[in-house]
Amino acid sequence: MKFIDFSKYLQRLEETTKRLEMIDILTELISNLDAEETDKAFYLASGYIKAPFENEKFNIAEKMMIKIIEQTFSTPETPTIKEEIEKIYADTGDLGNVVFELKKATKKYDEPSISEIHKNLSEIAQITGLGSQDLKISKTSNLLKRVDPLSAKHITRIILGTMRLGFTELTIIVALSNFLKNKSLVSEIEKKYNIHPDIGFIAKEIKKKGIKGIENIKMEIGVPVLSQKAQRVGSMKEILEKIHKAWAEFKFDGTRIQLHFAKEGNSFPNKIAHDKETQKNLFDSKESKFFIKTFTRNLEETTHQYPEIIEAAKKQIKADSVILDGEGIGYNKETGEFLPFQETIQRKRKYNITETAKKIPFKYFVFDILYLNGESVIDKPLVERRKLLASVIQPGQVIEVDDHIETEEFEKLEEYFEMAKSQGLEGIVVKTPNDHYQAGARSYSWIKYKTADQKLLSDSVDCVILGYYHGRGVRSKFGIGGFLVGVYDKDRNVYKTISKIGTGLTEEDLIFLKKECDKIKIKDKPKNVEMNKIFKPDVFVEPKIVVEIGADEITISPTHTAGFALRFPRLIKFRTDKNPEDATSVTEIKDMYKKRQKGK
Repeated sequence: MKFIDFSKYLQRLEETTKRLEMIDILTELISNLDAEETDKAFYLASGYIKAPFENEKFNIAEKMMIKIIEQTFSTPETPTIKEEIEKIYADTGDLGNVVFELKKATKKYDEPSISEIHKNLSEIAQITGLGSQDLKISKTSNLLKRVDPLSAKHITRIILGTMRLGFTELTIIVALSNFLKNKSLVSEIEKKYNIHPDIGFIAKEIKKKGIKGIENIKMEIGVPVLSQKAQRVGSMKEILEKIHKAWAEFKFDGTRIQLHFAKEGNSFPNKIAHDKETQKNLFDSKESKFFIKTFTRNLEETTHQYPEIIEAAKKQIKADSVILDGEGIGYNKETGEFLPFQETIQRKRKYNITETAKKIPFKYFVFDILYLNGESVIDKPLVERRKLLASVIQPGQVIEVDDHIETEEFEKLEEYFEMAKSQGLEGIVVKTPNDHYQAGARSYSWIKYKTADQKLLSDSVDCVILGYYHGRGVRSKFGIGGFLVGVYDKDRNVYKTISKIGTGLTEEDLIFLKKECDKIKIKDKPKNVEMNKIFKPDVFVEPKIVVEIGADEITISPTHTAGFALRFPRLIKFRTDKNPEDATSVTEIKDMYKKRQKGK
């Protein structure tokens, strides 16, 4: 197909906002394309040269494009048309439209094919090194001079990455099913796209062989899989309504990283020997040669941004080939504390990578395995995938298998969420343990629960410590991981439970708390304490120590004897200046709850 005719399709797509019309236009386009140009047409229509994960970029920004336009349209009679360019750009806000307006009077032009334009654009994108800017300007200018106004407009937008025609890969998938005259094939095509997100390749194979063309498309090393995503809910209880047996993991406030790894041998991607770009992802060690790539959830390759992950992969991964899904997060090397997202994201850069890696060291918490030793494992249930993952990842300082718990109990899930918060994490992700990995999907198979939008109580609550729980994980060395608190019922002279606390505790707090509690520990529950047995602490203490607790809100509780619970509580400080009878009363809690409800 001539590019001038292709541009007319692009223009028709630009002029409609109706999805059904877009599908019809794309279906017509597919029908009229030659098989060998189908992939190129869809790359260009989407604003790419290749599939997004293959990382071929023009590196031509707005300022350089203005220079290109000046060089394209300057003549001896009009040595500079800068003012006209600026005026049209100010009016339209689009350099593609600037080129179109300046070229409208052109009567003579070539009519290259889609494949020819694709080749020219690919050559421009591959220009690097000394003098590359001048060469890019010259080649792009010559290309714009050759073509008609409409083609020049869309070529300009392709180069700048400003196509934005309003359709997505899913729109193309629907058009492909229409081309096959079978709308029921959408899910089958989409399933293949989710594990091999190269819409140009898929469209070409379907154009050549029909639906049979994609039958043999499989997951492969070097081609990212679309990440499964989590749904959101409004409350912790809603999670257990949707997932009765919960598999809960920490949610790190970092960056999603999909790692592709292959050790020299049969697992190496087939195209390595012929593809210079792929060869950039070969890494040597004393024992072997490795192919390693990392991708974001948006299919962007990030391999060379994470040198410590590359080195760790060589040492910690015990497999011929593997695809891992996880989260990268920066941490403070001195304290071990995780860094906020704003600091972690500084690792995403092109330059000064080694220096930045020293300032912001990374950990890669892996929570899933998608591919192992030449075979996809996404159809296996999560519990089986996690066993495979544990066998593949060896202990190390950089790559770690994400922690998790399995529970059907609300309180345990809430406690785990509090543990996540205490470590400065974003929240938790709760999964269905028997579900397969749903590439590209956002479903209630995974549910995320975060703290970002929650509001603090306007007042803190003074509580009395009633006992503590032995620490687990990193807190096991302190002998204490959390504690149970109550409020005072003045009418009956008893203490009633209101919350378990595991958040807001520093190492110093844990040491101090354990020491003070052990001074007043007792064998059995005090008579003046009312407690549901599900909250029984590992160690009871006399109700003497007062602590100030912050929380997001007060909620009705059927299990805490105060009748209320503190949602997402955390320790603010110890109140050594207060007696236990000075603690917040049950009546005060009730009043705070009522005021909160009226204010909503």
